[in-house]
Amino acid sequence: MKPIIELKDLTVVYDKGQPSETVGARDISLQIFPGEYIIFYGPSGCGKSTLLYTIAGLESPTKGDVFIDGQNLKMKSKKELMAFYRKTIGMVFQAYYLLPHLSARDNILLPQLFARLPIATRNARVQTLVDRFGITNYADRKPSLMSGGQQQRTAIARSLVNEPLIVLADEPVGNLDSKNAQIVLEMLLDINIKEKKTIIYVTHNPRDLHYAHRVFHLKDGIIERVTRNAERGRVDGKTEDNQSELAKLSSMFPYLAESRLQAKLIVNNIVGPYDFSVLDMLEQLVERYMQKTITKEALVSALHTSVTGPGLYANRAEHLAESIATLTTEVLAVQENKKQVGLKEGDTLSLIRHHLLDTYSYALTVEQAKRLDAALTERIALRMSPQTFDEILDKSQEEGGVGLNRRTARKFAEETDLILMEE
Repeated sequence: MKPIIELKDLTVVYDKGQPSETVGARDISLQIFPGEYIIFYGPSGCGKSTLLYTIAGLESPTKGDVFIDGQNLKMKSKKELMAFYRKTIGMVFQAYYLLPHLSARDNILLPQLFARLPIATRNARVQTLVDRFGITNYADRKPSLMSGGQQQRTAIARSLVNEPLIVLADEPVGNLDSKNAQIVLEMLLDINIKEKKTIIYVTHNPRDLHYAHRVFHLKDGIIERVTRNAERGRVDGKTEDNQSELAKLSSMFPYLAESRLQAKLIVNNIVGPYDFSVLDMLEQLVERYMQKTITKEALVSALHTSVTGPGLYANRAEHLAESIATLTTEVLAVQENKKQVGLKEGDTLSLIRHHLLDTYSYALTVEQAKRLDAALTERIALRMSPQTFDEILDKSQEEGGVGLNRRTARKFAEETDLILMEE
């Protein structure tokens, strides 16, 4: 499937050459596919709105390219861009931006005036949206006589009147109470599911992340990481058993750097029930070890001390350090293997198979290889939980499994999770 939106090496600089020069986006490349619900997420000033406005044509890239529906926008004239955006993108803002002297109905109708359609066609389209979004009772009111929720419903209807391929929403519930915010978010989800519109939603609220297929976490003008959502479309935000460990941690700790999330994942896998202060100490030590700012010997010493560490017994500190070193080696090996293989997005199955079998001392039979691929396909698509994947690898071929020994099955399952957390 070809991307509907693609950014290549995009950089946006404000006030270039001035004392107030600011980088809003730095060397960003990404692909968004038709029908995806994408969230740009992060704190104020991270660059999420810059990306959205650049896609919308409201900001011009300092360098790099923006492709929408296969077309390089750099190659279009201003007149061509206006016509292109009018039929391709609908925009929803936090501040609504309804014209105060027009009724709700006329605000929705406004973009249709440039479409050169028969009046009857325009009016029928507007009435459909008025009915769909529950605007009927106040369709003839001006914005000053409407609530914030009513105004935002009208704004969403206006964004759809030209039947765009893409809907961009910039903090659309920022001015709404929780009830109306929920209504608006459900509307956007409904548009994505029923009409297969591509949605890009900007937010700083971690409670909204479960709506998306993918979440782009931004910080200081760069995409720090991308997480996939196993539970998308669920409105309660509860986690699923088959959601990857990294996705769960990313949802719980959305502002943490990738290295700290990896440290947290390692700590969660090797330590027992410590209190939060001790876990925090351990994660900091693991992160420092992964970043090679402390040696293994220094890690043992830090684990043993009660001044800057958890104060473990000497034997426990050495055992824990050994486990940390082993898992860190696996994490870094996965990352290096991924770089060397050089696979493109979508080749995850080949990547994982290549990594697992490269470290496997024995040869699989043709049937074992087929079953491994089938299980990997289900695990990558998050249709299979880590536990079930582990069990299938361990089961004998007579029972329908891959037929690996217990130790190898556990190792394959753990390394698969390590690779998936990089996706």
